Amino acid sequence: MTGRRAQNFTRMENEIRKNIRHILAEVTNRKKSIWKKTGEIILEMFIIVFAVSFAVFMERRREHKHEQKEVKEFLTGLRLDLRNDILEMQDDRTGYEAQAKWFLYLGKEKILNIDTVRKYDWVSWNTIQLLVNSGRYEGFKTSGKLNTIENTELRNDILDLYQETIIALTNNTAGYVRLKREFQQLIYKKRKNTGEAGDNLIEVLQDPEIRNYCLQLRFTNEPVRYYNNAISRAARIIELINLEYPEK
Repeated sequence: MTGRRAQNFTRMENEIRKNIRHILAEVTNRKKSIWKKTGEIILEMFIIVFAVSFAVFMERRREHKHEQKEVKEFLTGLRLDLRNDILEMQDDRTGYEAQAKWFLYLGKEKILNIDTVRKYDWVSWNTIQLLVNSGRYEGFKTSGKLNTIENTELRNDILDLYQETIIALTNNTAGYVRLKREFQQLIYKKRKNTGEAGDNLIEVLQDPEIRNYCLQLRFTNEPVRYYNNAISRAARIIELINLEYPEK
């Protein structure tokens, strides 16, 4: 409890005690009639109830104002996190689309061009995994403050994004990454050397087992679909935040 809040409660407590003492004095006052005593006692009790109710109201109002200040700080910070996440997800999605084209080429082309292979071979070793900026969200959720977001649609959309959409995306891409790592390990196993002279990379890439992996890795429609969904949901949350807290 802050010093100001403590002082307010102390003043209110003193006032209540003073009014209670006054009531007790009126009850024992023999100079006044029972009806006059009753009227004054009722008035004093009304004053006490009003004072307590008003104090509680003001305290709740202060707490609500403080909560909404925290909500604003969280949501405006989350807006920045989501914008960065969207940029990363767009890059990841482009990467998966490039992999689809590359592995289709490796799996279908009968004669591989050495210059093309050397130019785009990096795609075979590029592993794409989303690293979402969830620290701010996790901290706010752990503190039990998510329910202080009064916009129900916005609160539910945030929960859906982090607890369902992002998890579904990472689970889906994890399967693709595992398959690609198997492909990479097989390349390491079959490739005799990595130098320019005597490099058997083309021969390895034309190996039926390697081509089988390529034909599987060309299917990136599912990861792309999950990325599209996550990007769309994140953009919707930003729109809702902008309605609550427009940028200047």
